[in-house]
Amino acid sequence: MIRSHLEHVTFPNLLRAEREEGVFSLHNPAHGTSLDVEPESGELVDMVLEAFAEPRTLDDFFAAHEDVPEELVLYLVRATLLVEREQLEFLEHGFLRPTSTPTGTPLAWSDLPDALEDWVVLGVPVDAHALGGSGARHGPAEIRRLINGTLLSGEGDVVDWELRRLYPNLQVGVHDLGDIDPEGGRMDHVGSRLRKVVRELLRIGARPLLLGGDHSITHYALQEIAQHVPRFGLIHFDAHPDLLPSRTLSHASVFKLAVEEPRVDPFVQLGLRVIERISPYARREPCPKRVVISAREIASAASILQQLPRDIPYYLSFDIDCIDAASARETGTPAFGGLSFERASELVDYVARTFELLGADFVEVAGAQGALHASASMAASLVQRCLLSASPFEPLTTDVYRFP
Repeated sequence: MIRSHLEHVTFPNLLRAEREEGVFSLHNPAHGTSLDVEPESGELVDMVLEAFAEPRTLDDFFAAHEDVPEELVLYLVRATLLVEREQLEFLEHGFLRPTSTPTGTPLAWSDLPDALEDWVVLGVPVDAHALGGSGARHGPAEIRRLINGTLLSGEGDVVDWELRRLYPNLQVGVHDLGDIDPEGGRMDHVGSRLRKVVRELLRIGARPLLLGGDHSITHYALQEIAQHVPRFGLIHFDAHPDLLPSRTLSHASVFKLAVEEPRVDPFVQLGLRVIERISPYARREPCPKRVVISAREIASAASILQQLPRDIPYYLSFDIDCIDAASARETGTPAFGGLSFERASELVDYVARTFELLGADFVEVAGAQGALHASASMAASLVQRCLLSASPFEPLTTDVYRFP
């Protein structure tokens, strides 16, 4: 999205490579983005980049250069050769980096279309705000490794034995932008990079699906969504409420924003089961928009979810420690009891098919501690449930498949 009233500047230290017959390439090494420039556009591109050697607004530039096509400047912005001056601080040391195991179709930032209604996967490999065990920074890679790629990009029918569904000739719309680059910046810089991606995906109609990382990444997604959506609900699966009274952000205080932001309503938490001591300096206040379904009450979840309004979109946040630690053991703050994987799968499927989801995240999958990575395997399956939610299906029959 071009915000023409804001000052833009040429990204520092761009690399230029001369090609054959007057073609040259411009490369942003901090972002891994490139733009091939044809001979007929070369002088114009050089002029634009030189014009933004010092910050200026796009409006000012277009007023002085009416002959420059706006599409050309859009390409330079998309390729992060031109950036908003206020964003340079958190973009200069990194932005996105590709993944070797993309979920669905790989998608470069510079190739984002003007409209896209599909899911877009984004990894956020950070655990700087985790108060428990570390390792959640490995979550995006571990989850992607275990997602069944043939479900998302193969051909033919897909059979779901567990929920007894047949998806005829299934085609799933999902793309992968890679990972937020966590290096070279503070956690608030990482959060700003994440907000930039969420902002653009919301603008083009896509749905961000974030792979954490610790639960603090949800804070930045909600911050951005609240700037663009008049009202939306939040459905949160977790063993912990993540409402620790605190003046600083951590994975234990991430939903402070959900309580304080009037645009978030209702705020539903499922699977809570820990025992916590609250600071004596914290003040207890009513929160009528909050709905709590503890792990012991999870049998009533479907009937309670049915009562939620259907005329607003929802954001889904799933902490893997919502599942019993006897099964999902690779996480920073495991808690025994809780949801079985089967129950979690049913509820995620129900939420994703019943409500309009504007985004989702799956977080707190820590690094592998053995040959079988149970938490990542479960998270991968839940992600697949989310991605399949828009696909039509038929009741499963006793038919078999044979070659003619």
